[in-house]
Amino acid sequence: MSANGILLEVRDLKTWFPIRGGILSRTVGHVKAVDGVSFSIKKGEVLGLVGESGSGKTTVGRTILRLIEPTGGRILYQGTDIAKLPKSALRPYRRKMQIIFQDPFASLNPRMTVGDIIGEPLVIHKLVKTPKERVERVAELLKMVGLSPDHMRRYPHEFSGGQRQRIGIARALAVSPEFIVADEPVSALDVSIQAQVVNLLQDLKEELGLTLLFIAHDLAVVEYISDRVAVMYLGKVMEIAPARELYKNPKHPYTEALLSAVPIPDPTVKRERIVLEGDIPSPINPPSGCVFRTRCRYAIPECATTTPELREVAPGHYKACIRDDIL
Repeated sequence: MSANGILLEVRDLKTWFPIRGGILSRTVGHVKAVDGVSFSIKKGEVLGLVGESGSGKTTVGRTILRLIEPTGGRILYQGTDIAKLPKSALRPYRRKMQIIFQDPFASLNPRMTVGDIIGEPLVIHKLVKTPKERVERVAELLKMVGLSPDHMRRYPHEFSGGQRQRIGIARALAVSPEFIVADEPVSALDVSIQAQVVNLLQDLKEELGLTLLFIAHDLAVVEYISDRVAVMYLGKVMEIAPARELYKNPKHPYTEALLSAVPIPDPTVKRERIVLEGDIPSPINPPSGCVFRTRCRYAIPECATTTPELREVAPGHYKACIRDDIL
């Protein structure tokens, strides 16, 4: 653990996927899914990661866990650069870092019982010595996520979407991790069930002292659970700030546009709806300078030639924009 309490630090992370073409399948280009992302997460903190579909949020989460190999940059976990470690040296970190997948239907093996799904990590990491211990730990985990121990004999198809996501959460918690990537854990669920799962994650975070990277495109959910929020667009971070500050006082034009689309329950409150023109550009050939400039209503000629750095514009509030005369 670093002196300032930072558990995870990502520096200039790049994840590019090669495009192959021709008879010899040579690399003819790259999909720049993540292109120079930097942020840090303190122990016990929830960092929300938001952005449009295709902005690179999920790729960031999976690259941090080395489920996808990084192209460049550093991933410092408790001061160790795990981006450079060989796969054989990653096993201790697999126990410390876990993931909750987006799709509760596709992420559970339909041929395994719930007891086997949750118990498998316990066996792999040698955390139980006997089958009895394993059953007891699985029962404890099921209770922790609001399910009955009797459910361990059943199969995933016998459960609803919300229950399956609870099983996925129990599987992630089985090895007592310190850090969890929650990859859009509620996007496939009904609204009423979303609230239950988010409240469960909030309670588990407090109870177990977990650190979370919470990936989502629903800004209302992110505001509720996150301590700080990072906004991504086309593989880059546009803005990072404490959650309340970001929602009350956005400093980047992209964040402003995203927040204008969030429904307000009070019909007397009117908000200007900012509609972004055009589509998100291709990550194969992103715009020069600021990647958001092609859809930004404040863009000036300099935006095409200057790549903005993420800089502090208020205490703990960072934005990647060259203009200080807006917002």
